Amino acid sequence: MKFLPLVTGLLLMSPTAQSAEPHSVFTLRGTCQSFLVGNENLTSLCSGEVMQVVYTDSRMDLSIWTDDPNGRFFVLSGPASAENGNLALAVDQITKGEDGSGNNNVDRKALGKCLLAGDPTAGPAQYTCEATDTKGTTYTFSFLTDGTAPENMLD
Repeated sequence: MKFLPLVTGLLLMSPTAQSAEPHSVFTLRGTCQSFLVGNENLTSLCSGEVMQVVYTDSRMDLSIWTDDPNGRFFVLSGPASAENGNLALAVDQITKGEDGSGNNNVDRKALGKCLLAGDPTAGPAQYTCEATDTKGTTYTFSFLTDGTAPENMLD
Protein backbone atom coordinates (compact mmCIF):
# COMPACT_ATOMS: atom_id res chain seq x y z
CA MET A 1 0.00 0.00 0.00
CA LYS A 2 1.53 3.27 -1.09
CA PHE A 3 0.20 5.29 1.85
CA LEU A 4 1.58 3.09 4.67
CA PRO A 5 3.81 5.78 6.32
CA LEU A 6 0.87 8.19 6.39
CA VAL A 7 -1.45 5.50 7.77
CA THR A 8 0.85 4.89 10.73
CA GLY A 9 0.96 8.60 11.52
CA LEU A 10 -2.81 9.00 11.26
CA LEU A 11 -3.46 6.09 13.61
CA LEU A 12 -1.09 7.53 16.20
CA MET A 13 -2.40 11.10 16.12
CA SER A 14 -6.10 10.55 15.49
CA PRO A 15 -8.32 11.87 18.30
CA THR A 16 -10.18 8.57 18.01
CA ALA A 17 -7.00 6.57 18.52
CA GLN A 18 -6.33 8.36 21.80
CA SER A 19 -9.34 6.66 23.41
CA ALA A 20 -9.59 3.36 21.53
CA GLU A 21 -7.51 0.83 19.63
CA PRO A 22 -8.09 -0.06 15.98
CA HIS A 23 -10.33 -3.11 15.76
CA SER A 24 -10.02 -3.44 11.98
CA VAL A 25 -8.03 -1.58 9.34
CA PHE A 26 -8.82 -2.35 5.72
CA THR A 27 -7.65 -0.88 2.44
CA LEU A 28 -10.23 -1.19 -0.31
CA ARG A 29 -9.52 -0.65 -3.99
CA GLY A 30 -11.93 0.46 -6.65
CA THR A 31 -13.21 3.43 -8.61
CA CYS A 32 -13.90 6.88 -7.29
CA GLN A 33 -17.15 7.76 -9.01
CA SER A 34 -17.34 11.28 -7.62
CA PHE A 35 -15.57 13.41 -5.03
CA LEU A 36 -16.59 17.03 -4.53
CA VAL A 37 -15.20 19.32 -1.82
CA GLY A 38 -17.11 22.58 -1.89
CA ASN A 39 -16.87 23.84 -5.48
CA GLU A 40 -13.78 21.74 -6.22
CA ASN A 41 -14.20 18.52 -8.20
CA LEU A 42 -11.49 16.11 -7.00
CA THR A 43 -12.87 13.04 -8.79
CA SER A 44 -9.95 12.84 -11.21
CA LEU A 45 -7.50 13.00 -8.28
CA CYS A 46 -8.95 10.04 -6.35
CA SER A 47 -6.29 7.38 -5.98
CA GLY A 48 -8.58 4.37 -6.31
CA GLU A 49 -8.02 3.39 -2.67
CA VAL A 50 -9.81 4.13 0.58
CA MET A 51 -8.96 2.97 4.08
CA GLN A 52 -11.62 2.00 6.59
CA VAL A 53 -10.60 1.92 10.27
CA VAL A 54 -13.07 0.74 12.90
CA TYR A 55 -12.04 1.30 16.53
CA THR A 56 -12.93 -0.72 19.62
CA ASP A 57 -15.32 2.06 20.73
CA SER A 58 -17.29 1.69 17.42
CA ARG A 59 -15.94 4.91 15.91
CA MET A 60 -14.81 4.71 12.31
CA ASP A 61 -12.50 6.63 10.00
CA LEU A 62 -12.91 6.56 6.24
CA SER A 63 -9.72 7.89 4.63
CA ILE A 64 -9.90 9.14 1.06
CA TRP A 65 -6.53 9.29 -0.68
CA THR A 66 -5.80 11.52 -3.63
CA ASP A 67 -3.08 11.58 -6.27
CA ASP A 68 -2.72 15.33 -5.74
CA PRO A 69 1.00 16.23 -6.13
CA ASN A 70 0.76 17.97 -2.74
CA GLY A 71 -0.44 14.73 -1.11
CA ARG A 72 -3.85 15.93 0.04
CA PHE A 73 -6.12 13.45 1.80
CA PHE A 74 -9.43 13.53 3.69
CA VAL A 75 -10.71 11.54 6.66
CA LEU A 76 -14.40 11.31 7.50
CA SER A 77 -14.85 10.21 11.10
CA GLY A 78 -17.66 9.40 13.53
CA PRO A 79 -19.62 6.63 15.21
CA ALA A 80 -20.37 3.57 13.08
CA SER A 81 -23.48 1.41 13.27
CA ALA A 82 -25.56 -1.00 11.23
CA GLU A 83 -28.40 0.52 9.23
CA ASN A 84 -30.74 -1.64 7.15
CA GLY A 85 -28.02 -4.26 6.77
CA ASN A 86 -25.39 -1.70 5.72
CA LEU A 87 -22.53 -0.05 7.58
CA ALA A 88 -23.37 3.56 8.45
CA LEU A 89 -20.91 6.24 9.53
CA ALA A 90 -22.41 9.29 11.27
CA VAL A 91 -19.79 11.87 10.25
CA ASP A 92 -19.00 14.28 13.10
CA GLN A 93 -15.47 15.28 12.07
CA ILE A 94 -13.54 15.80 8.84
CA THR A 95 -9.77 15.94 8.71
CA LYS A 96 -8.18 17.56 5.68
CA GLY A 97 -4.54 16.71 5.15
CA GLU A 98 -2.92 19.54 3.26
CA ASP A 99 0.09 17.42 2.32
CA GLY A 100 1.26 13.84 2.60
CA SER A 101 3.32 14.46 5.75
CA GLY A 102 0.36 14.16 8.12
CA ASN A 103 1.71 17.23 9.95
CA ASN A 104 -0.47 19.86 8.24
CA ASN A 105 -3.93 18.58 9.03
CA VAL A 106 -7.05 20.65 9.63
CA ASP A 107 -9.76 19.06 11.80
CA ARG A 108 -13.29 20.42 11.59
CA LYS A 109 -16.51 19.37 13.23
CA ALA A 110 -19.00 18.16 10.65
CA LEU A 111 -22.43 16.70 10.20
CA GLY A 112 -23.21 14.05 7.64
CA LYS A 113 -23.38 10.38 6.79
CA CYS A 114 -21.59 7.67 4.86
CA LEU A 115 -23.13 4.33 3.92
CA LEU A 116 -21.36 1.20 2.79
CA ALA A 117 -23.90 -0.83 0.81
CA GLY A 118 -22.87 -4.42 0.26
CA ASP A 119 -20.11 -6.60 1.64
CA PRO A 120 -16.68 -5.74 0.19
CA THR A 121 -15.37 -9.18 1.23
CA ALA A 122 -17.96 -10.87 -1.01
CA GLY A 123 -17.83 -8.65 -4.09
CA PRO A 124 -18.22 -5.02 -5.13
CA ALA A 125 -19.63 -2.66 -2.50
CA GLN A 126 -20.66 0.99 -2.70
CA TYR A 127 -19.61 3.85 -0.38
CA THR A 128 -21.68 7.04 -0.55
CA CYS A 129 -20.99 10.03 1.69
CA GLU A 130 -22.43 13.49 2.18
CA ALA A 131 -21.25 15.85 4.93
CA THR A 132 -20.87 19.54 5.71
CA ASP A 133 -18.19 20.97 7.98
CA THR A 134 -18.56 23.93 10.37
CA LYS A 135 -17.17 26.30 7.72
CA GLY A 136 -20.03 25.32 5.38
CA THR A 137 -17.90 23.24 3.01
CA THR A 138 -19.82 20.29 1.60
CA TYR A 139 -18.21 16.92 0.88
CA THR A 140 -19.81 14.44 -1.51
CA PHE A 141 -18.08 11.13 -2.16
CA SER A 142 -19.02 7.99 -4.06
CA PHE A 143 -16.70 4.97 -4.37
CA LEU A 144 -17.33 1.51 -5.84
CA THR A 145 -14.98 -1.23 -4.64
CA ASP A 146 -13.59 -3.52 -7.33
CA GLY A 147 -14.71 -6.76 -5.68
CA THR A 148 -11.23 -7.93 -4.67
CA ALA A 149 -10.72 -8.83 -1.04
CA PRO A 150 -9.85 -5.84 1.17
CA GLU A 151 -6.26 -5.72 2.39
CA ASN A 152 -6.17 -6.20 6.16
CA MET A 153 -3.55 -3.78 7.50
CA LEU A 154 -3.47 -5.41 10.96
CA ASP A 155 -2.20 -8.77 9.72
